[in-house]
Amino acid sequence: MKTSLKSRFTAAGLHFFGSALLFSVLLLIIIKIWYPQPFFSASGGWQGLKIVALVDLVLGPLITLIIYNVNKPKKVMLADLSIIFIIQLAALGYGIHAIYTQRPVAIAFWENKFYTIPAQALEKQGINLSSLDQFSSHSPAMIYVEKPTSTDQLKSMLKVINEKQIAPTEQVNLYHPIQLHLPNVLKNSININEVITKNKDMAKQLSILLKETNTKQSENSYLILESKYQNIALVFNSESKMIGFLKAPYK
Repeated sequence: MKTSLKSRFTAAGLHFFGSALLFSVLLLIIIKIWYPQPFFSASGGWQGLKIVALVDLVLGPLITLIIYNVNKPKKVMLADLSIIFIIQLAALGYGIHAIYTQRPVAIAFWENKFYTIPAQALEKQGINLSSLDQFSSHSPAMIYVEKPTSTDQLKSMLKVINEKQIAPTEQVNLYHPIQLHLPNVLKNSININEVITKNKDMAKQLSILLKETNTKQSENSYLILESKYQNIALVFNSESKMIGFLKAPYK
């Protein structure tokens, strides 16, 4: 009995170790490539990762612990482990796909703030994501969404919103390089004093950022990035270059 129980924990431990290695690789890809900061927390990288962790680090090893039996015939045990592997792989694939399709590929400035654009929002329109390179070399791409001025263009935009449920920030025909519109963007800088007086954590973040960048609070501009789970204040210096960000409280 003790030998059987020990073999189960050994098998589950080996399964967990292998899963942890796989999870570490996925974590690196998600944080460094798909959801670079501040998007990991703001755009759902962490929320999606919790699902992957549950499947990879808990579900697989737990099932192994339950069904592994050293006394079973090898063929039966191999079949059982194969089923576990298939179930885990399928669930893991689903979680990774969900994270990948929701990764931020652009931040689009519309009216007075930035909005995060997930890959799925553009891909479902049949848009090749490499086309964003024409607007920005930044990753995710920084885009300026120009509001139509003519009646016909405005009607066209509203038609897409009403009939196809595509927000202006996801209508690529309205996209322009943000470098050509920086004065219009930066004039929407928020009063950061009002923000940090109500949030000590953001005040601390700002103090650290100012020291790291050797800039003054008054000479920088602060633009809101509205994202799914957490809003961000993007910080631009006097040369209109983004030098950092401040995380707002979670929604």
